[in-house]
Amino acid sequence: MKRAIYLLFLIWLLTSAFLPGPYVYAQAGDFPAAQIEQLFFTPMQSNENLSVAEDNQGNNWIRGYIPADLLGVPIIFQIPSARVHDYDLYLRQDGEWKRMLRNTDSRSGHFKSRFPQYTLIPSDSLYYLSFGAHPPQTLQVQLGERNQFSSNESFDLFRIGLYYGLALMSVIFNLVFFLIFKDRRFITYCILLLTTFLSFFYEDGMFHYFSDGRLVIDHLIVFNSAVSSIISVPFTYYFLDLSIPFKRFGKWFLGISALLLASSLVYAITDSYAAQIFTYSLCFLFPVCCLYLALRRFRHDVYARFLVLSFSFVVIIGLLYVLYTRIDSSTYSPFGISTFRLVSAIEIIAISFAIIFKAKSLQHENDRYREELNNYLKTLEIKEVEERYRKNGAAHAETQSDTKEKLVDALKAQYELTDREIEVLLCIWDGLTNKEIAEQLFVTLSTTKYHVSNLYLKLDVKNRNQAQVLQKSLKA
Repeated sequence: MKRAIYLLFLIWLLTSAFLPGPYVYAQAGDFPAAQIEQLFFTPMQSNENLSVAEDNQGNNWIRGYIPADLLGVPIIFQIPSARVHDYDLYLRQDGEWKRMLRNTDSRSGHFKSRFPQYTLIPSDSLYYLSFGAHPPQTLQVQLGERNQFSSNESFDLFRIGLYYGLALMSVIFNLVFFLIFKDRRFITYCILLLTTFLSFFYEDGMFHYFSDGRLVIDHLIVFNSAVSSIISVPFTYYFLDLSIPFKRFGKWFLGISALLLASSLVYAITDSYAAQIFTYSLCFLFPVCCLYLALRRFRHDVYARFLVLSFSFVVIIGLLYVLYTRIDSSTYSPFGISTFRLVSAIEIIAISFAIIFKAKSLQHENDRYREELNNYLKTLEIKEVEERYRKNGAAHAETQSDTKEKLVDALKAQYELTDREIEVLLCIWDGLTNKEIAEQLFVTLSTTKYHVSNLYLKLDVKNRNQAQVLQKSLKA
């Protein structure tokens, strides 16, 4: 559904770029031109083309200039920041200062955009922005010919879509692994990705686009940043398989988490700059703690190296991005939302690779456990078979012993054989020769022959074959 919306938005940008017609849409407003011209404007360090001043009523004004090559042609004026949306643009048209209407053009009327846009054909290079009592700390203005602006916007949406696709794919990836392995490291990272995704969704102006500028969540995004910071600690704990009991640091973790959420709530209620700085300071405390825990295991744990390399870049670039949005200085201009998004994408890829390796190790570990269990079961089965064989063998031996005793009794009763003669007969039935019988019974060979002759007479047989036949008849 979102891809379809993005596609329709791109088609609208590309097709509407070639629609002709005037773009002067403004309303006569109470613009105190005489008072504004007497104000002392101070250049902004982050943008040399802009200067700021404050009037007697406490309202802040920013003065800027449109390049000469953009005068008299359709252009787009935009401040590409989700944090800057409550302002008015004043431009001189036909010798009169007018307040320009945002998100309006000549053909389609009102349209949606990621950030407030002004479509106009300027005839005068000077313009003013009114911000009331709360001016932005930094300000970047985009001015461009409409066709070129639409092309750049399409490319930006393409890059943003790539990041969102990567983030959502990683969320699904970790959710599936959680359902398979029931491992908490996957679900904690999934939550961390979702909160990060929500922050970028806000910074990219998507809430402004889908709500048509009605949904303003400047304070909610601070709360979301606090949640992202808090969830990074349990993710690190589970991802690194830390052996430290959670009870040892659970109290201070819960205490600082409560303090962080409370400070974000105070900022939402009071809009205090001090509360905002305090909240962002606490937000960076938790990732720094995660880096400390990972550094302690850096040498011995490959997953700790993944975490250190990825989190360190995110923390550093995140800090520079906060400074970029809060300090009026060109020093931090390279660390805008695009840089922060790129680093976040690299972090997602790095952690995803680490999770793949972790999943493989878990699979190998499960296979090893399964093999050990099978070997154990086989051992139990072999022991059970041996025990059964031993019992059956003992029973068989006992049966044979009983049969032998009955046979000996029958020989004594029927043929009046002596004990020695019975021993010699049993040896004959076992297939022994006279010499082997003498050795087994420890008698001389002549004595053995004597006993064999007496056996033939008593049994009424003439040789050993007939004695074997006699054995079979007795058993039957």
